[in-house]
Amino acid sequence: MSRILESYGFLTGKVEQLLELDLIEKLAPYDINARQYGVLIKINEKPNLSQKEIANELKIDRTTMVDFIDHFESLQYVIRIKNPKDRRSYCIQITNKGQEVLENCWGMLTQSEMKILSPLTEEEQFFLKTCLLKILKNTEVC
Repeated sequence: MSRILESYGFLTGKVEQLLELDLIEKLAPYDINARQYGVLIKINEKPNLSQKEIANELKIDRTTMVDFIDHFESLQYVIRIKNPKDRRSYCIQITNKGQEVLENCWGMLTQSEMKILSPLTEEEQFFLKTCLLKILKNTEVC
Protein backbone atom coordinates (compact mmCIF):
# COMPACT_ATOMS: atom_id res chain seq x y z
CA MET A 1 0.00 0.00 0.00
CA SER A 2 1.22 3.47 -0.86
CA ARG A 3 2.28 5.49 2.16
CA ILE A 4 -0.08 8.32 1.23
CA LEU A 5 -3.01 5.92 1.71
CA GLU A 6 -2.07 5.72 5.40
CA SER A 7 -3.00 9.40 5.82
CA TYR A 8 -6.49 10.12 7.15
CA GLY A 9 -6.25 13.64 5.76
CA PHE A 10 -5.48 12.38 2.27
CA LEU A 11 -8.25 9.78 2.37
CA THR A 12 -10.95 12.09 3.72
CA GLY A 13 -9.82 14.81 1.32
CA LYS A 14 -10.12 12.47 -1.66
CA VAL A 15 -13.61 11.32 -0.64
CA GLU A 16 -14.64 14.97 -0.16
CA GLN A 17 -13.19 15.75 -3.60
CA LEU A 18 -15.27 12.97 -5.18
CA LEU A 19 -18.43 14.33 -3.55
CA GLU A 20 -17.59 17.90 -4.54
CA LEU A 21 -16.97 16.99 -8.19
CA ASP A 22 -20.28 15.17 -8.40
CA LEU A 23 -22.14 18.05 -6.76
CA ILE A 24 -20.55 20.79 -8.87
CA GLU A 25 -22.37 19.51 -11.92
CA LYS A 26 -25.67 19.03 -10.10
CA LEU A 27 -25.64 22.43 -8.37
CA ALA A 28 -24.51 24.39 -11.46
CA PRO A 29 -28.06 25.18 -12.66
CA TYR A 30 -28.66 26.92 -9.31
CA ASP A 31 -25.39 28.92 -9.56
CA ILE A 32 -24.11 27.69 -6.18
CA ASN A 33 -21.45 25.28 -4.93
CA ALA A 34 -21.55 22.70 -2.15
CA ARG A 35 -20.20 25.10 0.48
CA GLN A 36 -22.81 27.71 -0.42
CA TYR A 37 -25.50 25.05 -0.30
CA GLY A 38 -24.43 24.31 3.28
CA VAL A 39 -24.79 28.00 4.14
CA LEU A 40 -28.32 28.02 2.69
CA ILE A 41 -29.17 25.02 4.86
CA LYS A 42 -27.95 26.88 7.96
CA ILE A 43 -29.96 29.99 7.02
CA ASN A 44 -33.06 27.86 6.59
CA GLU A 45 -32.52 26.01 9.88
CA LYS A 46 -31.79 29.17 11.88
CA PRO A 47 -33.68 32.09 10.38
CA ASN A 48 -32.88 35.63 11.48
CA LEU A 49 -29.23 35.07 12.30
CA SER A 50 -26.89 37.87 11.25
CA GLN A 51 -24.19 37.30 8.63
CA LYS A 52 -21.65 37.39 11.43
CA GLU A 53 -23.50 34.74 13.45
CA ILE A 54 -23.81 32.47 10.42
CA ALA A 55 -20.12 32.92 9.65
CA ASN A 56 -19.17 32.13 13.26
CA GLU A 57 -21.34 29.01 13.43
CA LEU A 58 -19.98 27.64 10.15
CA LYS A 59 -16.38 28.79 10.73
CA ILE A 60 -16.36 30.84 7.52
CA ASP A 61 -14.52 34.17 7.41
CA ARG A 62 -16.76 37.23 7.35
CA THR A 63 -15.58 38.49 3.95
CA THR A 64 -16.47 35.19 2.30
CA MET A 65 -19.82 35.18 4.08
CA VAL A 66 -20.63 38.67 2.80
CA ASP A 67 -19.82 37.47 -0.74
CA PHE A 68 -22.06 34.43 -0.27
CA ILE A 69 -24.98 36.49 1.06
CA ASP A 70 -24.58 39.08 -1.73
CA HIS A 71 -24.62 36.24 -4.27
CA PHE A 72 -27.68 34.61 -2.67
CA GLU A 73 -29.45 37.95 -2.60
CA SER A 74 -28.73 38.53 -6.31
CA LEU A 75 -30.29 35.11 -7.02
CA GLN A 76 -33.24 35.97 -4.75
CA TYR A 77 -32.48 33.01 -2.45
CA VAL A 78 -32.28 35.20 0.67
CA ILE A 79 -33.25 38.64 1.88
CA ARG A 80 -31.61 40.92 4.41
CA ILE A 81 -33.85 42.42 7.08
CA LYS A 82 -32.78 45.08 9.57
CA ASN A 83 -31.92 43.46 12.87
CA PRO A 84 -34.43 44.77 15.45
CA LYS A 85 -31.86 44.19 18.21
CA ASP A 86 -28.97 45.94 16.43
CA ARG A 87 -29.62 48.50 13.71
CA ARG A 88 -26.06 48.13 12.42
CA SER A 89 -26.64 44.56 11.27
CA TYR A 90 -29.06 42.56 9.18
CA CYS A 91 -30.85 39.29 9.79
CA ILE A 92 -30.78 36.85 6.90
CA GLN A 93 -33.94 35.03 5.86
CA ILE A 94 -34.41 32.44 3.15
CA THR A 95 -36.98 33.20 0.45
CA ASN A 96 -39.48 30.83 -1.13
CA LYS A 97 -37.13 30.55 -4.10
CA GLY A 98 -34.26 29.69 -1.75
CA GLN A 99 -36.39 27.01 -0.09
CA GLU A 100 -37.20 25.52 -3.49
CA VAL A 101 -33.48 25.32 -4.25
CA LEU A 102 -32.88 23.54 -0.94
CA GLU A 103 -35.64 21.04 -1.60
CA ASN A 104 -34.57 20.40 -5.20
CA CYS A 105 -30.91 19.96 -4.29
CA TRP A 106 -31.36 17.78 -1.20
CA GLY A 107 -32.25 14.77 -3.32
CA MET A 108 -29.21 15.38 -5.52
CA LEU A 109 -26.98 15.65 -2.46
CA THR A 110 -28.20 12.36 -1.04
CA GLN A 111 -27.87 10.69 -4.46
CA SER A 112 -24.26 11.86 -4.69
CA GLU A 113 -23.51 10.58 -1.20
CA MET A 114 -25.13 7.21 -1.89
CA LYS A 115 -23.16 6.89 -5.12
CA ILE A 116 -19.84 7.62 -3.38
CA LEU A 117 -20.69 5.50 -0.32
CA SER A 118 -22.11 2.57 -2.32
CA PRO A 119 -19.11 0.28 -1.61
CA LEU A 120 -20.05 0.43 2.10
CA THR A 121 -22.84 -1.50 3.74
CA GLU A 122 -25.60 0.44 5.49
CA GLU A 123 -24.00 -0.44 8.82
CA GLU A 124 -20.58 0.80 7.65
CA GLN A 125 -22.14 4.04 6.39
CA PHE A 126 -23.80 4.60 9.78
CA PHE A 127 -20.51 3.87 11.56
CA LEU A 128 -18.61 6.28 9.28
CA LYS A 129 -21.13 9.06 9.96
CA THR A 130 -20.98 8.35 13.70
CA CYS A 131 -17.18 8.61 13.67
CA LEU A 132 -17.16 11.81 11.61
CA LEU A 133 -19.76 13.44 13.88
CA LYS A 134 -17.73 12.45 16.93
CA ILE A 135 -14.64 14.13 15.48
CA LEU A 136 -16.58 17.28 14.55
CA LYS A 137 -18.29 17.55 17.94
CA ASN A 138 -14.93 17.20 19.67
CA THR A 139 -13.55 20.10 17.64
CA GLU A 140 -16.66 22.26 18.20
CA VAL A 141 -17.46 22.61 14.48
CA CYS A 142 -21.04 21.35 14.91
